[in-house]
Formats: sequence, structure tokens, C-alpha cells
Amino acid sequence: MNYLAFQKSISNELIATKDRVRNIIENRHWGEEGRYKEVILIENLKKRLPKNISVGTGFIINHHLISTQIDIIIYRNEIPIILQQGDFVIVPSEAVIGVIEVKTCISPNKIEEIIDKAAQINDLFDHRIFNGVFSFDNKNDWKKEHQLDKAKNALIRCNGIVNYICFGQNYFAKYWDAQHPSLDCNDSHYSFYRIKDLAFGYFISNLIEDIYYMTESHPLPQTLYDMFYPIENTKEAYRFDDLILPSII
Repeated sequence: MNYLAFQKSISNELIATKDRVRNIIENRHWGEEGRYKEVILIENLKKRLPKNISVGTGFIINHHLISTQIDIIIYRNEIPIILQQGDFVIVPSEAVIGVIEVKTCISPNKIEEIIDKAAQINDLFDHRIFNGVFSFDNKNDWKKEHQLDKAKNALIRCNGIVNYICFGQNYFAKYWDAQHPSLDCNDSHYSFYRIKDLAFGYFISNLIEDIYYMTESHPLPQTLYDMFYPIENTKEAYRFDDLILPSII
């Protein structure tokens, strides 16, 4: 079974669908193209998430607080929602287990703003959620230290609230709450990976694993784990940087 090829096919599928829109509308109506990219990811997630989980776009409410519009909301079906019209939903925060900010591209001058905005939603929750940023393209050159520092500055401020970031199809960042499997460190931290054509798949795999654990309270079945992480034994060879978060006293 070629699980590695399967994971790469996720990138190919997302990119091919995205490019169909770009080829038709070219450089016009970019706002609509951005919205279509949210739909592409929503439809992809619907095919992969457990049937007791729904995916939509809209707003989250917690008592008297209401979010700005969220690109993708992932929520439990067993908790009633406030309003639904197609994929548009207004959902109580208690039902939400994940949110995703979808971007066409993450550029160096926007990276801090994007991460800071994604972290602001934390005030709505008293439980842990999957909080991810998914970008179809990436303009950051991680060999330029000042560009990587911009990402690190924002991640220090959010302190683990934003826990997964996909920088295009080749770069992926993950928050580790504690012990890293191959890093001699017990502190919370982020790791940055360069995994060619696998970042989309690894983002979605981590989302599914997190949601499965949150809803079932135990790890993924081994067969799914092997499929979701086809380079798990060697993934750390693709780690190119780490950010140890400062301790909060």
C-alpha cells in the first residue's frame, strides 16, 4: 500500500481544483476566488471527517460574545446549532472543536497579522480546539532569517493557541504541547517542517487525528495512523527549525 502517494494525491487534488478557477477567471474577481478556496477545503474535509462532525462557515457565539466571520468551522452534530442555511452556520462555542483560517497565500508582510487574527478567537472557548491556518501558496523564504522571525514573533504571542499552519504545499508548522518525539525538550514549542507535496495532507491528517481524540478520547486506529503519517518515522529529518516558547510564570 502506497500511503505516501495517497497523501501526495491530496495536494494534487486541492491544487488541481484551485487552478481550474484561476484558469477560468484569471486575475479578475479575486475575492470570489478566495471564497472558492474555502469551499474547496470544506468539501475535501467533508469527505474525510467522521460522520458525527460537520463543517461550515459563519459565526461562533459564546454568551454575549460573537466572533468575526470564520472561514471554516468544525463542530459536533450532537449539540444543537443556532442557525444553518446550507454551509452557512451560527454555532454555539460549546459545539465547536476546530476552526481554520483559509488564505490564498501567506506573504512575509502579512504573516504576523494572519497569525494574530487567528489567535483572537481563543476568548470564545473554555476548551481546547484545533486552530489552524491553511494557505494554498507561500511567499516566505525560510532561508531568510528575518522572514522566519516574523512567524516566530506571532507564534510566541499566541503561545500555542494557533496550533497548526500550512504554508503552501511544502511547509508545515506544528505546536507541541510538551515532549517532542525526537527533540530533547520538555517545553511547549513549535516545529517547522519542509515536506515536499505533503503539507496539505499532514495538515488534514493532524486535524482528523485531533478531532478523533477529542470525540473518542483515544488514539487513532493503527491502520489510519499508518495511512495519515506515511513518513512518521523519518518526518523529523525534514524539521528545519524549532521555536521553544518562553515559560509563563
